[in-house]
Amino acid sequence: MKPSFYNMFISLEDGSYALHNKLTGALLVVDEETKAIITNVTEREDEIDEKTMHLLRENGLILENHEDELLKIRYRYDEIRYNPQLVSFVIAPTSLCNLSCCYCVQRTDETMADKNPEITTMSDSVVESVLSFVKTMTEACNTRTLPICFHGGEPLMAKQLVLRILQDFDTWCREHSLDLKTSFFTNGTLFDESFIEEMQGYTLHFVRITFDGPEEIHNQFRHFKNGEGTYQKIVTNIGMLLDAKITVKVHININKYYNRIPELLDDLKERGLNNISVEPFPVFDPFATIPEIQKFYGVLDESFPSSESEYSVFFKDMVKARTYLYKAADKRGFKPPTSPLGMWTPCDGMRAYHFVVGPCGEVYKCQGCILMKNLHVGRIREDGFFEKYPLFHKWMSIDPTTIEKCQKCQYLPSCGGGCVAARHLGNLPYFCEVSSFLGEDYIKMSLKRKYPDIPQQKE
Repeated sequence: MKPSFYNMFISLEDGSYALHNKLTGALLVVDEETKAIITNVTEREDEIDEKTMHLLRENGLILENHEDELLKIRYRYDEIRYNPQLVSFVIAPTSLCNLSCCYCVQRTDETMADKNPEITTMSDSVVESVLSFVKTMTEACNTRTLPICFHGGEPLMAKQLVLRILQDFDTWCREHSLDLKTSFFTNGTLFDESFIEEMQGYTLHFVRITFDGPEEIHNQFRHFKNGEGTYQKIVTNIGMLLDAKITVKVHININKYYNRIPELLDDLKERGLNNISVEPFPVFDPFATIPEIQKFYGVLDESFPSSESEYSVFFKDMVKARTYLYKAADKRGFKPPTSPLGMWTPCDGMRAYHFVVGPCGEVYKCQGCILMKNLHVGRIREDGFFEKYPLFHKWMSIDPTTIEKCQKCQYLPSCGGGCVAARHLGNLPYFCEVSSFLGEDYIKMSLKRKYPDIPQQKE
């Protein structure tokens, strides 16, 4: 027998240890003697009774000498990556937006819409092609659920187009006994009672809305085109959505003022809006962050000139910022992120049957790549056929279990080599922005939720 490479021990106040396995997700509390036996199981196997042996084996904490954990990760990765039952679609009906956020790269200017409306909002022909593609792909995948997420731009800038698409899918799903699940990634400013009422008939699964911080900071970054802040409007609309029993997920942008995010969380809680899940995401300034990351990984020489971003956090500080925000949310009783401990599920962008469709019928693998021409992986033709570009195959060929540095990293099961889009943008073999965040602090938060009565963990 041998111990799992992915075992992690964390000291607790009373001298015991939290034992977490990154591959299986096991989370136990063990004493010093048990820790020593597991760590040296090759020599001390005879000291383990049958019941304990079964427990350790079942949780993946020890394994046979011939077992290859890397192969288990690869199998799990491919199983999810190529599972047609997980088919899903993100549709960006327009690239127009009613806001003027300083960092946004996923909107087009209204002057472009006046000159070339067909490249900013889906034309009738593109809509028909997309409808055909989605139905054909859903049938081919033999799934009973049709998940549709509307993105942008700001998707509610095209409400009538959204309703047209939903009405068509709703009719088709009823005819084929499928469950339609609808969601929105929106700035949250354009909801009104009549639209919410219309959405109720289309199984509105959740709405994801973004904040940039407490009101002062948020309005500095995320404002209407006349400069007016959006904070109060968004807060009001979240209340309206919650009153309608619609799940709200708050996307918190990590910017240079992340240390003020607790003020946002306190305000939401005081307003009674704490029945929401919150998850922080980094805001990257491509002109500052990409060169910084490339220097960090040795793609660029340290002497390469770079500038400090006006809004994004330094890459080297991202783990600290993300951990700080998760702790702040956890302390205030907000719902934790949905990602469980244990082996990660490849992000949507790594799944073969996940499609992000832009206003012109162009296809991406990641919704964060919308409007980035260099990250098109294909297009939807007029006949509804998905024409793959070379980048599709390059993107899907990425396998973190073949990367030497990842093979030697304990975080591989819960990191997967990092963001694929970032790897393509930075020309990197792997991207460790997330991995160490999933370490000790994250495990401690999960341990506290699972075992609220355990002694205080050592900091």
